[in-house]
Amino acid sequence: MPTLKIDDRTVTVDEGGSVLEAAKVLGIVIPHFCYHEALGAVGACRLCAMSFLEGPVKGVQMSCMVQAKDGMVVSTLDSRAVELRKSVIEWMMINHPHDCPVCDEGGQCQLQDMTIAGGHSMRRYRGPKRTWNNQDLGPFIEQEMNRCIQCYRCVRTYQDYCGGTDFGVMGSRQRLFFGRFRDGALQSPFSGNLADVCPTGVFTDKTFRFKARLWDLEEAPSVCPHCSLGCATVPGARYHELLRTVAGINPHTNGFFICDRGRFGGAYVNHPERPREPRWKGKAVGWPEAMESLQRQLSDIVARHGGEALAFVGSSRASLESLWMLRRVAKSYPGARIAFDSHAGRDRVARRVASLSPSLLASLEDVRCSDFALLLGSDPSGEAPMLALALRQSVRAGGEVFIADPRPLELPFEAKRLSLLPQALPELIEALETGQIDGLEPGAADFVRQARQHLAGAKRPLIVGGMDLLTEQGVLRLERLATRLRSAGQNCRMFIPLGGPGSFAGALMSAEEDFDDLLDGIHQGKIRALVCLEADPYLETPDPGRVQAALEKLDSLVVLDYLPGVAARNADLLLPTRGAAETGGTFVNNEGRMLPFAPVFSPGLPLRVTGEGDHPPRRFEAVVSGSAPRAAWEILGELAGETMSLRELRLQIAGQDPRLAPLARIDDCPQGVRASGGSTPLPLRLPEAPSCIPAGALQLLPVELALGTELLASFSSQQEGARPEPEAWIHPDEGAAMLLVEGERCRVTTALGHLELPVRFAPDMARKILVLPRLRDTALGDFVPGGGDLWCRIQRGSHD
Repeated sequence: MPTLKIDDRTVTVDEGGSVLEAAKVLGIVIPHFCYHEALGAVGACRLCAMSFLEGPVKGVQMSCMVQAKDGMVVSTLDSRAVELRKSVIEWMMINHPHDCPVCDEGGQCQLQDMTIAGGHSMRRYRGPKRTWNNQDLGPFIEQEMNRCIQCYRCVRTYQDYCGGTDFGVMGSRQRLFFGRFRDGALQSPFSGNLADVCPTGVFTDKTFRFKARLWDLEEAPSVCPHCSLGCATVPGARYHELLRTVAGINPHTNGFFICDRGRFGGAYVNHPERPREPRWKGKAVGWPEAMESLQRQLSDIVARHGGEALAFVGSSRASLESLWMLRRVAKSYPGARIAFDSHAGRDRVARRVASLSPSLLASLEDVRCSDFALLLGSDPSGEAPMLALALRQSVRAGGEVFIADPRPLELPFEAKRLSLLPQALPELIEALETGQIDGLEPGAADFVRQARQHLAGAKRPLIVGGMDLLTEQGVLRLERLATRLRSAGQNCRMFIPLGGPGSFAGALMSAEEDFDDLLDGIHQGKIRALVCLEADPYLETPDPGRVQAALEKLDSLVVLDYLPGVAARNADLLLPTRGAAETGGTFVNNEGRMLPFAPVFSPGLPLRVTGEGDHPPRRFEAVVSGSAPRAAWEILGELAGETMSLRELRLQIAGQDPRLAPLARIDDCPQGVRASGGSTPLPLRLPEAPSCIPAGALQLLPVELALGTELLASFSSQQEGARPEPEAWIHPDEGAAMLLVEGERCRVTTALGHLELPVRFAPDMARKILVLPRLRDTALGDFVPGGGDLWCRIQRGSHD
């Protein structure tokens, strides 16, 4: 580790770091623009000049480009370096419009900070400025090109780090334009990171434009609730309205960036129809009456039918604390039944993953550092977009990726692809484990041979599995494959994206049955009341008809939720809860890392609603309108007769469950701590016999997309402009055989009804299947991924 001296202060840093980074360790602020922790340095801005007095490098140098070496003596105060920095920043500001009063970057502008730090305060240039016409870059990013100082951060983020291909730099010298060849929405699902990395306000968050200044925002560290990866975020709110979300920093999960689903999907808490007051039989009631009614209903059911007539279901979007209290409440009614996810297939996968040794489970940082990744039945962009970004960093560092999947995947990296039917995945995994390729198609056999060679030669191999296509049996097969490699001395790990940020926590609760068992009990008349904790079985269960028929038989349906879903509308008793930005709690991500999040703001009707877009209401009230929602764990705690603070609840959990003991120190670990130990999975269900494909039919495969399909984001107004149109995807050969024309409407007949929608040809997908992107609030909303075999027939044109 080199030791050097900067401004007469000694510092020892890690090998390979730059002198600029060494100065940051000492707290010395040196102006810089092109350098970024995630991007490194390219020496483009020429602003971080220092004078190197002793050591292997001498003279004035760009400190971001000079590696720290032992014995260096460096000065940031030398007159030559100071004068150069002052001149460079003045050159940069020549064409800048100096429009700080109307710039959304004000208050968080690195250009403002670095201009002053560089010694430039008076503008001497009085000549004409270079100007540009701005482009329309879609619903997320606003461009103000005249503010550009040509630091190249945007291109390096969008193209190099995130793999986008529709944005770049054009021109030369001082005539550089950063944008697209023509106006149009940015295509990368990581485009929002432009607003975070741009230091000058060229690229800002269009959904946040002119709504608030940074110093007016309520902010707190949080965790993204839109998938199971647990990315760090920092939501910002004002006047009871969430206005924006920016990336937090967590080296174990997202690093420095987040996807657009997480960035622009948080406005579900602002939804005008979200539950904001308790309702009994559709009538608004107060909390005392609502809680009394809840306790009376449950007690009456138990008195008449026994504790076995009560059932509770958790959710993949509920916090660890809420799920813990749900189990406490269920245990207070002897015989009551409980499941922790209304999607039984995903619940079983989560329990199988949670039962694995923690040493087998990879973090996103492990993914970024892997040198070979094997993806089996996994669509990273649709299931967990930041997984795709992590895999790109592996490829950029020289790693390789092999993918076997039936779907047309949009990925930000190059990979070897094998398109195959979902039913062929078990045979492929077995061949990867045993090396027996007899009976495989030639393409599959070649894929297995090459994949086994790469697995054998990799130092940090990674196996990624998809929960919906592999199911719990597939996860067990992947575990055997990974264990075989580890027994051969390789540090192989697994990465399985789960249903949501609460899936792993629910799996740790280890209930003895799943939601399918609860549905059976309801149909049989054994269960008379169901309590749903932030779960909507109507929207989350693959068989909506069965759910509808079952829930209609209940004597009582109780729903605790913050979304205006179908279950909330049909509930006998609705108790409004708080979203992740409105309360504190803990999510447990898919690697078993417990991640704390803090409340950002208190719920209430946004001022733009109560003030009707005008002056705030000129009246004083003791209670803020719409502020009734409470934390789910707090409601359940009252029901269980255990009123306590979040800190007290965490200590209780840590003291009663040894696997969750690290939760006691979670407040001191903002980057999270791993749960120790795992869960006991349910007995493995025998796989269903493959159903025969009806003549002339195709296998139907519902999928999630990076944007527009995830549950929470579907209630976010920020994503309205990015929601795709309903369409069906099919292989061109299948389309030609059926005389289909790309772009024309076709009729799709399924067990869930008839659909009419345009068809799109995708040459990189498997044959004999039809892929349907799930879009809620459309006819495609009933098609839930991971629901087993579905078949359909497709015809050209409209047929009544």
